[in-house]
Amino acid sequence: MLDDDMKKYAAEAIGTMVLMLIGPGTAIFAIEAVGAPGIALAFGFALTIMAYTIGNISGCHINPAVTLSFLLAKKIDNKTAGFYMLAQVVGAIVGGLLLYIATEGGDLDATGVFASNGWGDTLGVPFGLGSVIVVEILFTAILTFVVLGTTGEGYPVGFGGLVAGIALAGIHMATIPVDNTSVNPARSIGAALFAGTDHIQQVWAFVVFPLIGGALGWAAHAFLNGNKVPPPS
Repeated sequence: MLDDDMKKYAAEAIGTMVLMLIGPGTAIFAIEAVGAPGIALAFGFALTIMAYTIGNISGCHINPAVTLSFLLAKKIDNKTAGFYMLAQVVGAIVGGLLLYIATEGGDLDATGVFASNGWGDTLGVPFGLGSVIVVEILFTAILTFVVLGTTGEGYPVGFGGLVAGIALAGIHMATIPVDNTSVNPARSIGAALFAGTDHIQQVWAFVVFPLIGGALGWAAHAFLNGNKVPPPS
C-alpha cells in the first residue's frame, strides 16, 4: 500500500499525464475537427475532470507553476513542492510518450509540431520571444491567482475545480495563436521532447516564464488577502 505522500505524488503524475492526453492530445488528433476553441475547451475539461478526481488526494496542481504558487503561499512545504514538480514532469513525459506511440512516432500528428510550444519560425507564427514572455508571465499569473483564490476562506464549496477549468480554457482561447499556450512547464516539456530539436531548444522559455508568472499570481493573491497564511498541508 502507498503511504499518503506517495499517493499525492502518484496523483500528480497521473493527473498531469491525463492533462497531456486530453489537452495536447486533442490538438494532435483532432485539431482539424475542433480548431483552437476546441483545444482550449479540452484543456479546461481536463483540469476540471482531474480537480474533482484527485483534488481530494493531492489538491490537483498538475502544473509546476501552480505548485510554486502554493509553496510561496505556504500551503505546502518544500519537500512536497519538489516531489510534486518531479511527478508532474514525469507524468507529462509519459503522456507525451503515449501520444507519440499512438501517432506512430509523430507521423500522424495533425499539428505538425506535436502540439509543442514555441515562437517564430519554429511554430510558424508571427509572434516572437517578447510576446511569449509577456503572455506566459501574465496568463500564468492569472491562472495561479484564480487557483489560489479557490482555496481561500469563504470561497463557494465545490466550485473550485469548475472555475479553475474555465480559467484554463479561457487562457488557451486567448493565447493559443501566440505560442500554443504553455502556462505549465510540465506540459511544455512533455510535448517538446517529442517535437524535435528546435522545440527542445526553445522549451526553456516555457519553464522560466510560467514559473515567474506563478510567483506573480501568488504576489497578487497575497496582496489582496493580506497575511492570512494557512498551515502547510
